[in-house]
Amino acid sequence: MSINSFFSRFKPKENKFFPMINTVGDLLAKAAEKQAELIKKPTFEEMEEDYKLIKECETQSDTEIAKIYEELNISFITPFDREDIHSLCETVDDTLDFINSTSKRILLFRPKQIPDVATRMTEIISECCQAISISLHELKTVNKKPDVALKQCELLHDLEQEADEIYENFVKKLFEEETDNKEIIKNKEIIQHMERTTDMAKHVGKIIKTIIVKYA
Repeated sequence: MSINSFFSRFKPKENKFFPMINTVGDLLAKAAEKQAELIKKPTFEEMEEDYKLIKECETQSDTEIAKIYEELNISFITPFDREDIHSLCETVDDTLDFINSTSKRILLFRPKQIPDVATRMTEIISECCQAISISLHELKTVNKKPDVALKQCELLHDLEQEADEIYENFVKKLFEEETDNKEIIKNKEIIQHMERTTDMAKHVGKIIKTIIVKYA
């Protein structure tokens, strides 16, 4: 290894980390937007085409996160604590996994009728993921202007609370009105997975807040 190569390992890695983190956030937002489109499609065949794009986003995100982890292993200096970067990427990845697995469940379960609340839930998820994407793009300058990222984290909290309320009301109504046990199981699991997606998105917001507290 040359002397220049050796000392380059000690240089700050902002220019490498931030574009990769932004890419992960953009893929998350894209997958969530596609899920919101999927739920409105009239046939499962059309949904299948949207799901392929969601799966593609998940695969691309996995690749990008693997690159980030690799950089964490070889970089002596990172823009934030490596533990925070790792937790952030892991939780964003979990959020995208939930989007993918929920969409897959819809196609596997093929409920007779997708609950009306699924439309709003996917809209909430899309809004959550857009807020995450915005926040991740702000990380590079969060030490100078944290307000934008903090506002998005507050939005994540509000959206998660709305999703909780929708889910609770849905389950109550489902058990009161649905008589087909199979449909109860199918629809409960689909909407529950959507609610858990918003829980995970809120957790991303908490990690971003932690980074802001440390560095702003």
